[in-house]
Amino acid sequence: MRIQSEKGTGQPASPASALTELGRIAVGEKVERSGQVVPSSIDSFRIRGDYAETVHKVYGETITELPILFYSDQEEMVCNERLEIRTIDGKLFGYGDNHTFHIWNDELKKYAVTTTDRRPQIRDETVAFLQKNLPPAKAKLIKWLPVLTLRFVIRDIPLLGYWQFSTRAVQTTIPNLRNKFDEYKKLFGSVQYLPFLLKVKKVKTNKPGMIYQYPIVDLVPQFSFETAHRLARYLRENPNADAGRWLREQGEKPEQLSPGE
Repeated sequence: MRIQSEKGTGQPASPASALTELGRIAVGEKVERSGQVVPSSIDSFRIRGDYAETVHKVYGETITELPILFYSDQEEMVCNERLEIRTIDGKLFGYGDNHTFHIWNDELKKYAVTTTDRRPQIRDETVAFLQKNLPPAKAKLIKWLPVLTLRFVIRDIPLLGYWQFSTRAVQTTIPNLRNKFDEYKKLFGSVQYLPFLLKVKKVKTNKPGMIYQYPIVDLVPQFSFETAHRLARYLRENPNADAGRWLREQGEKPEQLSPGE
């Protein structure tokens, strides 16, 4: 799924993965400030789930780089972007691609499907419904937000399943990850089983009069620029070839980035 333009035709529902979700990865945590629990960004990956300790045993307690593999080329499975809206207590009330929406129906106890063809104002109607009876300060928190979700395998973790990373950073991480995924797929013809590095670092804003830091998550191929061009040429000549197998046959090992990069 990708967010459609206002006149988009929609896309089919995302296919289910045969792999099991092993855990989730974030670049934020909940902290207490002035008696309230609020989200706060960090400059390392927070591993969550039953197998978090397995990842920390391999990559250490503070993780800023994770070697990953995408298990599919289908963007709806491994690089999915959608709109979401949540209730004031954080429950997912609706999601969609800007054309087809899934809205929670309390009577049916499931998400009901509708489209902007049938209900052109569905986004505004949903916001108004969730804002009803809320004080102004809380009502303004109710909005549709883009969410980008990556699903991948972490190399060197001896478990069969995928890990999930989601972000709502619409100005920074979402376009960065989405555009790079699309560019790499176009350049190489495939991203399935190619070695990538998922990195996080905090950067400072360069806007006048604003002083704060925020995390940026980046996606970096773990092979040289020269190898990337040879691979792209090979895939153009052999469109059905296995890119990951080609890399292994060439004796290419994932390149290690120096700590300072």
